[in-house]
Amino acid sequence: MPALFNRYPGFRRRFRRIWALTAASLVTCCCASIGAAPAQADPLPPPAFVHPGVLLDSAHLEYLKTQIDVGTEPYTSAFETAKKSRWGSLNYVVQGPPLNGVIACGSDSKPDRGCTAEDNDASAAYTQALLWALSGDERYAHNAITIMNHYAHGLRAHVGSNAPLQAAWSAEKWPAAAEIMRYTYADWSDADFAAFTKMLREQYLPLLTSGAEAGKNGNWALSMIDATLGIAVVSDDHTLFDQTLARWQRWVPAYYYSYELDGPHPVMLPEGPTDWNGQTQFDAHTSGVTQETCRDTGHVQMALAATFNAAETAYIQGEDLYTPSAVRLTVALEYLARMLEGTRNQSLKVHHAIPPGFPGLCDGHTYTPVLSATMERAYNAYAIRLGIALPHTRAHLEDDVRPYAPPNDRHDIIWETLTHGALLDSDLDGSAKPPQ
Repeated sequence: MPALFNRYPGFRRRFRRIWALTAASLVTCCCASIGAAPAQADPLPPPAFVHPGVLLDSAHLEYLKTQIDVGTEPYTSAFETAKKSRWGSLNYVVQGPPLNGVIACGSDSKPDRGCTAEDNDASAAYTQALLWALSGDERYAHNAITIMNHYAHGLRAHVGSNAPLQAAWSAEKWPAAAEIMRYTYADWSDADFAAFTKMLREQYLPLLTSGAEAGKNGNWALSMIDATLGIAVVSDDHTLFDQTLARWQRWVPAYYYSYELDGPHPVMLPEGPTDWNGQTQFDAHTSGVTQETCRDTGHVQMALAATFNAAETAYIQGEDLYTPSAVRLTVALEYLARMLEGTRNQSLKVHHAIPPGFPGLCDGHTYTPVLSATMERAYNAYAIRLGIALPHTRAHLEDDVRPYAPPNDRHDIIWETLTHGALLDSDLDGSAKPPQ
């Protein structure tokens, strides 16, 4: 058992929960059998979080470094792309927050007072942190810490109608950057890390847990859930972590339709959106459609990235969200991948006729296919770890995403090929396999 704990640190969380429940049951049974008053077992302390533990853990970072060192694709090319990107520039200059510390974001980021700047800075912090961990070049580490310290000591508030969503987009990336730097680099001071954690909890968390997603399209809720889960790990907040897992489990069925699980009616939440953006046919032909598919697939892919970002963070911490949701999410992946075959469009406003072979999609009206660089983390979890065949998803990744999609084009969609880019074990050089 100790060897299992060492190889899969997140397993400790699940094991200790099972043991606590078993111990409590044994005490109750023993007391009842001798006629004594039932006694409660002393609760075990919550299991320690795995650090780094947002999107990537130490074993995965070391695996990526090894693969890049020997030139394994697609990691090596993706690493070079990250280095050449604006977020990976050694000369990156932090763009925000505004001088008054208040980021103001309206619908569609209008007005945009610090919104785009914050999004870019969070992307840059994560990119620079990744490049530090994979290269050992301390200049990247210094850049990542400089960006995060600037916000930790300069951000005062988010305001405007899009403030909760803006906070979510950035807070989906800040915790991933902070986890890498805190646990791989000795020169980020305790005081600065504490200030950064305080910023996440005071300037982001209230917006992410305010219920602002009520009535909005589902990408709001899923992005807010992903961001909240990362903050829970960074701040070692077990209660928040468990509450956020429950939110994920509630919202995912309300976003991804499965005829096998839901029958002829999609899951509708009282606090969720009131419609599926024009999708009214729910049957075996439309199984896999999402709440926003008939809006545009760009928003679908932001929601999908958030869904799997959160699932991966939970997995590192010993909580498997993938397996219980496999039927629902693998059908959605394959349906979306078929829809996006051959897509090169990156606009949210270019409408197309419904492709052949999709009866009932959007009630036969137009839809908007958008190419985004996601599905890599999802494919890695289901096809590599669990051995579930996803041929359409694989083909979409090989033929569309990797050659044509910008690797960080929409908020929470960032460097998935670099971090989770194996397609089959046989694609890898040597015997090394992605961490399981």
